[in-house]
Amino acid sequence: MNRHFFIAVPLPSDIKAALQVRCEKMKMDFHFKRWVHQEDYHITLAFLGHADEEQLQDVMDETRKNLLNVPPFELKIQGFNTFGRKEYPRVLWVDLLESQQLNVVQEIVYRDCMKAGFELDKKPFVPHITVARKWDEACGKIPFEALMEENFQLPKFLVEEVILYESKLEETPKYHKKAVIRLDGQ
Repeated sequence: MNRHFFIAVPLPSDIKAALQVRCEKMKMDFHFKRWVHQEDYHITLAFLGHADEEQLQDVMDETRKNLLNVPPFELKIQGFNTFGRKEYPRVLWVDLLESQQLNVVQEIVYRDCMKAGFELDKKPFVPHITVARKWDEACGKIPFEALMEENFQLPKFLVEEVILYESKLEETPKYHKKAVIRLDGQ
């Protein structure tokens, strides 16, 4: 079986728990077929797909070196949005306030992954946290206006590390830490 990997920013436990509470309340009105387990909430920086150990080690060594002087930084969650058709979206996600620091970290990770030989998505980086997938079309159109009115905010949280995750799709939670890079900024 192929092993798939991605590099992401983890969320603190309290933020994951608060997000899960909000998602539980939303399930009554927003009929998605699959809701993400709270331990799987993250902000993807680069999806690597299949990789061998040497390639993973190369990208993590290079990224660790290039993030050496990047200090921890804060992020803030604000609101919901979707990917896919407006009426029948394929992904429900949580939005983040614009963060120059997050963009810098993502650019470093992306560049290092390309240098290590990974073929990455060329679409512009849209920082987000996926919380649900596959709108149930049998339930009609998504109440998009109600979704946009969801005035959802959580306290700022500190990003102190970047993690290499392995996907194990047959398990719950699905994503498992393989390596950690601390942001020390020293």
